[in-house]
Amino acid sequence: MVRLTRSKPLKNVREVAVDCLSRRALTRHELETRLREKGFEDSEIHVTLERLVELGYLNDQELALTVSQNRLKRYSRRRVLQDMQNRGLASQLIEQALECNYSSHDEFQQCLALAKQWWIREGKRWEQRIQAEKPKRSLPRELWLQQKVGQKLVGRGYPSDMIQNVLNQMQTIYNDEDKRV
Repeated sequence: MVRLTRSKPLKNVREVAVDCLSRRALTRHELETRLREKGFEDSEIHVTLERLVELGYLNDQELALTVSQNRLKRYSRRRVLQDMQNRGLASQLIEQALECNYSSHDEFQQCLALAKQWWIREGKRWEQRIQAEKPKRSLPRELWLQQKVGQKLVGRGYPSDMIQNVLNQMQTIYNDEDKRV
């Protein structure tokens, strides 16, 4: 009878945890969930997590600040809040991070910048569509642009009243430019 042996020795909980953290910064909740999924005991997990916090490898407060800073240019406050809640961060840490990185003025300016970028891009797409298809009935260009840009801003989590203000401002900006030309 031949004994079957494993070619690799089993890793302990600390090795698995450090391996997970070497790939991506994780919250305490995310790491705890991954270790449970791998079949480790709760007592082992708790001791390991405490040790990783002591060593500075696991820091939810730093992670919350980093996540909010990195997502500031692409997403709304509401979207970042939801993403951080999904990662299992404490609401107090989330609020502190968002207060440090998000102001309503900055969020509006970011929304406006994204809208300008998409307004130009979607305007070019509309021109190509009209030239290629020559549709008999089509939405007016301004309405089509408002719909496309508005949908993208909603997808990024911006509030509807902010989107409406930005779209009104975009329409004013580009209508004034069309009149000058």
